[in-house]
Order: sequence, then structure tokens, then C-alpha cells
Amino acid sequence: MDFSQFCSCGPSGYAQLKACIDSCAAQGRSYEFPPCKLPAGCVPGEARVGFWHAAGEYLLYFRPTAAYYGPSSLLADFWPKGDFRRFTRFEDLAAALQGLDRDAAALRPGAPMPPEFLRLNSALQQLVLGQYPAVEAAAFKLYGHICKTAPKRPLSLIFYGPTCVGKSELAKQIVPALNRHLGEERYHLVWTELNTFTQAHSVYRLTGAPPGYVGYDDPPVLEAVREQPYSVFMFDELDKAHPEVLKIFMSILDEGRCAARQADKQGSRELDFRRCIFLFTTNSDLSAPPPRRLGFSASDAPVPPPNTTATAVSGGPAGLAQRLFQADEAARQALARSGVLREIAGRFSGLIGFQPLSADAKQAITARQIMALGREYGLEITRVDPVLAQAFTPEDALSLRSTVGVLEGALTALFLQEAQQNARRGPLQLSGTAREPQLRPLAPEPRGLSLPAF
Repeated sequence: MDFSQFCSCGPSGYAQLKACIDSCAAQGRSYEFPPCKLPAGCVPGEARVGFWHAAGEYLLYFRPTAAYYGPSSLLADFWPKGDFRRFTRFEDLAAALQGLDRDAAALRPGAPMPPEFLRLNSALQQLVLGQYPAVEAAAFKLYGHICKTAPKRPLSLIFYGPTCVGKSELAKQIVPALNRHLGEERYHLVWTELNTFTQAHSVYRLTGAPPGYVGYDDPPVLEAVREQPYSVFMFDELDKAHPEVLKIFMSILDEGRCAARQADKQGSRELDFRRCIFLFTTNSDLSAPPPRRLGFSASDAPVPPPNTTATAVSGGPAGLAQRLFQADEAARQALARSGVLREIAGRFSGLIGFQPLSADAKQAITARQIMALGREYGLEITRVDPVLAQAFTPEDALSLRSTVGVLEGALTALFLQEAQQNARRGPLQLSGTAREPQLRPLAPEPRGLSLPAF
């Protein structure tokens, strides 16, 4: 089905929809439809459509959260600006949906995306929560690169945004996701912390020290490509590195090659990176002029801010590519304003922004942390009550990394007792309260209600 069906079902269809929503609400559940095709201009192009009746309100949501970038003013005004669109009465919700039918052309689904991209994007979305646009952008860039049979240069991406929002986690998950997608162990991860490259001479740890210098016999980081031509080089905390480190990537990102300090067994000093993937992370905000400089500057002359006005774009691969181009250009301008030479900023394949995590995303990550902690005790916890996940997610925590300490303190005794006293290996559910959490065998989900055809 597609989203337009919710806008043209008529009075009897809305009455049936309300009955189903209220019936699910009586069981403490939302009423959710399978993935629906969304109008052209929506990101993503498909999402589950859900309805929720709670606390005297009717809520409409999309899972994953969908944003609208198309030209229709009706859809732009209607579309949820956050996780939910709230209505005081169901009649208001029905009227808002029915009003969209006045722009039937805008409700048509966008062009289909390639199935291979959809599978890769879905796999990465399940591994990195709360960053749908960023993960989709990375998946689209990765899909384009791995489809090339004779690439001229490596793929190079900068993940930027606040700390602890999933940048490094996405980088970690790319190699296993690509290998599962390809059905072979093709890619290999080479991880480098750039916060240890703060001196000019530390650049030799990338390419190799000259003869007579300390470290001449140590294998440099970039020479890993000699053994693994499909390496994924991950450089964490780009903003902490010395400017000379960034300079070394100029020819690599543009031509896909550079010269090593030492020749290989065949006498060649050329390193070929054309099939590689380069990932960089930075906590700098490239959506606005950052407070400090990165790398090296050619000039202190002010650079005019980029034109960030959104333009109407179509759906499908062309629409997504245009949206990513607009976002890339805005970030490149910010990178140049931060002090990086414009010719270097233009060499990166993409600059992908990560946003602060929403409350729902934080709670979902807390639930996943609880499940991971359970596995450390040999417990298979497959469900965490949302109320409990919310209770274990501190609102004022510096990052979700600190939540792990809270979970260990609150749940270790319960998990240890369960592991020692019960030999069952079935799935468990964590419920109760933060003060008295309980582990129980996972109860079967109640049968879902099906909405009659509109």
C-alpha cells in the first residue's frame, strides 16, 4: 500500500481506523501498518505508518522517522516536524489526512530505489539507531562505490556532529555490513586514532619514516593496502590531528595513489587506494562556522555563507543524490571556513552530518545496551519495557556511554541471580521499575488487528 490510501478512504474507512486505534490503545499498543510507499520528496521513501491514542491525544508517526523535502505546501505543513504529529481529536487527524487529497499529484510515491541499496541501508539502519538521514547518506555513497568495477579514486567520507551520536559506531559497522552484503570477506578495517598524531613528524606513521629516522622499520598505517587492496581506513577525531596529516591525503583522495617510503618486494613504491574506503570523524559542527580552525589555512579572508535554501527535488536515486549534494556543499563551505584549504575540502566524496539523538532514540539505545549486558551473563533478553528503558536513560547524561555504568549498577545483581538460579535458555523480558526490575519469560505478542481495505 502507499500513504495516499490514508487520505482517500472516506468516512467509513476513518471510522474503522479509529476503532482499530482505540482497540489497540486499550491493550497499551499503537496501531501500526507495514511499510508504505511515501510521497515523492520523502526521506526515506518507505516507512511504517503508525497511530497511537494516549493521554487524550491521537498521534501519527512514521517508523523510521520520515522527513518531507518536496514542493507541496500541503504536505510540508502537514508532515511531522519531529517524532509525532499530535491531534486533540481523531476527527482533526482524519480531516488533516483528507485535506491532503486536494494535492493528489504530490501524494504519488517517488521513484523506486535500487533493491541492493535498500538492503544495505536497512542493514546499517538496524545497527545504528536514531540517525536515519546520516546512515541513508552513507549507505547511498557506499552503494555507489562498491558497484564500480574500475574506480578512479577511493570513497572518502567525513562524519561530523556532536560527540556520542553514532559516528564511530557507524564506521565500525560498515565493514561487517558490506561483507554480509557482498557475501564474502572482501573489506578489512584499519582503525587509527588521530588524537595521537599531534606532531608534524607523526605523519611518518602513515607513510613511513625516511632512512635513518626512528621508526624506519615500523610498518606505516597506509601500507596495509599492499596486503588488503579493499581496506577501510578509519581515522577517528580528525580535528585533533596535526595539519600535515591532512595534507598527506591530497593525492590519495584525488588520484587514489601515493608513494611509499620503502619499495615492496617487486621494487614498486606506489600504493593503490582506488578500491579503498576512507572514513573520518570529527566533533566539529560543519553546519555552521566552527569556533576553532582545522588543518591549515590559505587565507583569513571571509567566505560568504552557502545558500542553504532547500529546493524542490524528486524522489528516487536522483532526488537523494541532489539532496546529498546540497548538504555536501554546505558542509564543504563550513570546512573551508574552518581553515582547511578549499582544494582539500573539495576532494572528499561526502560530508555527512549527525544530529543530536532524540529521546526515543536514546531509549532504544539504552534497551540495546541492556540486552548486550544480559548477553555478558549468558541471558537472552529480547524485550525491554519502554517505561523501564526511559527510566534508565538519564536526561542530563553527558553521553550514552555513561549509561552503561548506571545499568551495571542497577542490573548486575538481578542478572547474576537469574544466570545462577535458572538454566533455561529461552528469551526473557525485562520489566518492572527502575527500583525493582524483573526478568520474566518473554510473553507472546498479542495478535495484531488488520484494518479493512479502504
